[in-house]
Amino acid sequence: MNMSTHSAANQADANLNQMSSDSSFEGSYVCEFNSSSRKWECQQFYKTQILQTIIDQHDNQDGRQTIDQLKEFGITVYLAEHDTVNIALLKQVISHVTVNRNDRSREPHENQRCILYRDKSGQLYNLTVDNGSGGLASTWKSLLLSFSGLQAMVAMSVLTRAFACMNPESKVKPGYFLGLVLGLVLFEEMSQSFLNVALLVQGVPSVAAYSLSSGSDSDWPRKLAVFALALAAAQEAGSAAQKICTLLGIALSMALLAANLGSRAWLYMRWKPIGNMFGALTPFYAYCAAILTGLVFPFMGFRQIQSGGAPAIQTIMINCAIVAILFVLSDLNVVQGFIFMGQACDQTTTNIVLGSWLAMAAVSSIFAARKIEKPETVENVEGEIDMILDEDQTSPVGYKVPNFPDYCIDPVRFREDGLSCFSTNVQTFLGIVICLGLGAFVGSAALVDYFKFE
Repeated sequence: MNMSTHSAANQADANLNQMSSDSSFEGSYVCEFNSSSRKWECQQFYKTQILQTIIDQHDNQDGRQTIDQLKEFGITVYLAEHDTVNIALLKQVISHVTVNRNDRSREPHENQRCILYRDKSGQLYNLTVDNGSGGLASTWKSLLLSFSGLQAMVAMSVLTRAFACMNPESKVKPGYFLGLVLGLVLFEEMSQSFLNVALLVQGVPSVAAYSLSSGSDSDWPRKLAVFALALAAAQEAGSAAQKICTLLGIALSMALLAANLGSRAWLYMRWKPIGNMFGALTPFYAYCAAILTGLVFPFMGFRQIQSGGAPAIQTIMINCAIVAILFVLSDLNVVQGFIFMGQACDQTTTNIVLGSWLAMAAVSSIFAARKIEKPETVENVEGEIDMILDEDQTSPVGYKVPNFPDYCIDPVRFREDGLSCFSTNVQTFLGIVICLGLGAFVGSAALVDYFKFE
């Protein structure tokens, strides 16, 4: 080796040592010196190859070396044996991940975890849930993208005008298109508030985990709000029932909009999820926290806020001006006719309260936006961290190992027995008796009408 080659090699060694000492994640590269180009060529994502090599070893039949290697990579591994999988085990794993391994204030690689299933022969699989959560996850991601913070803010502001009709002398009923606007036009802004709060505020690790822990995948809050408005339209005009149903439907709609804004603000501000600190009441407190966040930092729920700094502040100012202008225009009778119809409703207090809230919300959001850091580019992230796991919403923990095949389970298979104190035959007999009794009860209504006719 001549002097120039030797110098180049020494310089390359120095650069490699510097890079290794600066790396916060040891072993992110495998680098070899190319004598032709006289440069170090570094291979990224080599951890996946190391893991696959260990998987293919003959002395790794039970998967123990694979699990140890995953642990060395800083990954928390939850192992489910073939004879221990049940709903109770999955809920325990979900609870542990929610509390200890889903801190959004930390870097993503610090929250790496996976749940593996080991069969009788020692083969390892990714444990996933096959209950339709994949479709729900796709819908949820689509709603995250199509959600409009501006539309949610405008709707919340305009709907507050209905509460000027709360005094006993006032009358209020839904406008011609209020149910249509909230149910269809603002579908993205009103939808899946429970799911948003669970994943973004409470810290539930995945859509599959939410499906298992909540027991319901339907969007009940939005349906209830639209149903209340439809029920109000069916009441007698000017009645107290119509007024109550109208205000209840509008209040529920505003709560949904605030919760969706607040949960996204929680995500973009990278606040630590609350976990399970309130036990069984955690979902309720998480929902209240999301509503409060949506009222205090509503502009932080805008997707553009992730740019941080001056661009984020500019976004807040522009959208605040748009909301203010549209709120003033909503005071026109021709506009209110589309939303609600009120009589003897004094809007003075509403204008003062809404104006004060909008100003304070904009100021608080501006201060919060100053702390938002711009997301790193893909090149920088890949250059520093070798992520071995893939995000997957069908996994109870939210991630899976790409080297392993999936083992899908259907939670219906693991349902517990009904009345454990009775045998199947006894439960069958009781079921038949109860069904016949209910049928007779329904049929008796016809007999009552018959005797009345006679």
